[in-house]
Amino acid sequence: MPTSKTSIAPEDGECRIFACTVIAGGAGKTQDVVNLAVEAAGRGHSVAVADFDPQRTASHILGYQDPPEGQPTIFDVLQGNHRLEEAVVPARYRIGEGEEDSAFRRIPNLDLILGTPEMADAEVNLGLDPAGVLWLQNVLDEQMPKGRWNIMFFDCGPTLGILLLSIAMVGPEVIGCVADEFKYIIGLQDLEETLAKGARKFRRFGFKTEVQHILATNIPMDAEGKIRRSGGAVADDAIKAIRGNPDWDGKLLPIIRRKQRFKDTIVTQRPLRFLDPRNEALQDIAAVADNLGIQRLNSTRKR
Repeated sequence: MPTSKTSIAPEDGECRIFACTVIAGGAGKTQDVVNLAVEAAGRGHSVAVADFDPQRTASHILGYQDPPEGQPTIFDVLQGNHRLEEAVVPARYRIGEGEEDSAFRRIPNLDLILGTPEMADAEVNLGLDPAGVLWLQNVLDEQMPKGRWNIMFFDCGPTLGILLLSIAMVGPEVIGCVADEFKYIIGLQDLEETLAKGARKFRRFGFKTEVQHILATNIPMDAEGKIRRSGGAVADDAIKAIRGNPDWDGKLLPIIRRKQRFKDTIVTQRPLRFLDPRNEALQDIAAVADNLGIQRLNSTRKR
């Protein structure tokens, strides 16, 4: 498995951004975003998750079923009604019943830029703005809290529209997520074509983003980490299709195995590390973080 050429260390001084996207739902993208962010934060990095997906599952897992009354969200930032920092809340996980703060515990080093179902209207709002594709770039240039985060994960919705292009304009490392159906392979092709069109259309603005990583997730695997053909013939064929494509093979990250506990993270509002700290899938998450060059800054942390 190739190793990322870029590593993340505090002395780098800049924020490295990962944009995780999938064109069809159900791949487990958001669970990957949340658990990778928790892993990076646990390694001592200052991390933020930006929830651009109208389903706002990342916000839910990280402790916010609905935005608290009066709390600005990423949509308010898009509309220009609030600044980015006003939409930031501390990431947390549930430890008790109710919605009071005492029912949650703060996750160290991890912030959330709060999502909302209103992001379903983002395409319309940005489409009405002649400079809509530059929205996020302008926000980060003008409002990014200097030195607050050195890693950001963008949880993108299943769209190929102007919101995706606005996110791509920032120049993140795009992680295309696929699962155990060929519709995700087709979606990956569509994603690449959309970014290629964006590069041609917005080259004058510095647009050059492409899919840099491919993350296969929710894959049936045995105890040795091999794909179970009996339980996932389509998954096996899909992975072979990626590995058989010379443009994709070197981008494939370590595979994340299928575990029911990933779905339980949504119901319980507890990322996997806090729900089931001995779960085998956490080894996969750690392997992906290693491959992305996310260094351990606190090597004594229990794994």
